[in-house]
Amino acid sequence: MLIEDDRFYAKNIKNVLESQLSYEVTHISSYAEFKQLPSLDEYKFVLLDIYLPDCNECELIDKLIANNKPVIVITASESLEVFDKYTKKRVIDFIIKRDMVRLDYLITKLTILEFMDEHEVLILDDSPSFQKFLQHFFAIYYPYTKVYLADTIKAAKQMIEMHNIKLLIVDYMLKNNETGLEFVRYVRERYFYEDFGIVALTASDDSNVITRFLKSGANDFLKKNFFNAEFVCRIDNVVKSMVQFHKIKELAIKDALTGCYNRYYLFDAGHKLLENFKRQKKPVSIAILDLDHFKQINDTYGHSIGDEVLRHFGTILQNSLRTGDFVVRYGGEEFVIFFGNCSKEEAKKIIEERIRKKVHEDCIVTDDGKNVHYNFSCGICDSETELKELIKKADEKLYLAKRTRGVCVV
Repeated sequence: MLIEDDRFYAKNIKNVLESQLSYEVTHISSYAEFKQLPSLDEYKFVLLDIYLPDCNECELIDKLIANNKPVIVITASESLEVFDKYTKKRVIDFIIKRDMVRLDYLITKLTILEFMDEHEVLILDDSPSFQKFLQHFFAIYYPYTKVYLADTIKAAKQMIEMHNIKLLIVDYMLKNNETGLEFVRYVRERYFYEDFGIVALTASDDSNVITRFLKSGANDFLKKNFFNAEFVCRIDNVVKSMVQFHKIKELAIKDALTGCYNRYYLFDAGHKLLENFKRQKKPVSIAILDLDHFKQINDTYGHSIGDEVLRHFGTILQNSLRTGDFVVRYGGEEFVIFFGNCSKEEAKKIIEERIRKKVHEDCIVTDDGKNVHYNFSCGICDSETELKELIKKADEKLYLAKRTRGVCVV
């Protein structure tokens, strides 16, 4: 919901949000129009100009907050008194129009809120009162984010294994003589750096604590007597860096044609994931799938149809996997699937019952109406302790599959 009386400015905001973030934006320009709305239930956020022709600093913002609607204030006013007044009302953000260069800040803010909505937060702190304060903080400024609490390192370790947590808020001093430094080191040693953003907190005035946290892998640091607006900015900066990193990494680790991961990702992520599963004593399987007679498809229908077959197969693979598995375009018409916590027999069942079934049911249709069917062979291996050995053994089994019938899983 956008409440803005400047129609030109509102049209600009609406166009940008709809084109860049795929939002559906409803625009109204007065308090009178607002009062005609039957409900606010369908709106996730409200962007509000606090100065409207029929409502200058009226009770509109209080009505929105009373209805539990997250509000971002947009105003031309640069008065510090106005800023102080409305930040005390616990709006998500307060944005000066002249600061929104090409609306970049607004786009970034909404992108951060969407990221926080899709992921979760863990607070590691042994003070029940401060835990409660931080829960209230996130409920105001990141209203759709699920927050988990832990008061020991052991509990925190379990939480990050069980949930889709991306942001860690870590206190320095914990009970039982534990410190947040230990947890930060644990996370950075065992996970990808981009898997977690970490903001460290402490009530201590010891400057060495700050240095040690940052050297151990914390993204940022605050003392516990922070202002809310400052903490929001620190969290936003950490999350913004994560979002930007993920975008750049996507370009570096994805195959441009199929959208599957590439060989670099297989050997980088695959090695670390394999080590994690080995520590947990859980099986890992590697499957190598190769399209049968792919050269014949290219020769018969042309390389554009060959590319379409690769895209089609890549999509089927990605849509058929479980959470935590991933697929790689290994080269040419060859694909690799990494199955975590999965035996060779379980992997075979997934390939036969999901992937092969879908490949048999579907086909590519050329511009002149011809149906192009294709098939694949597959080799699977588990129980090896090194990723290269898993791939090598799976490739040997693929070779056997090709010799046997071209369509079987060995």
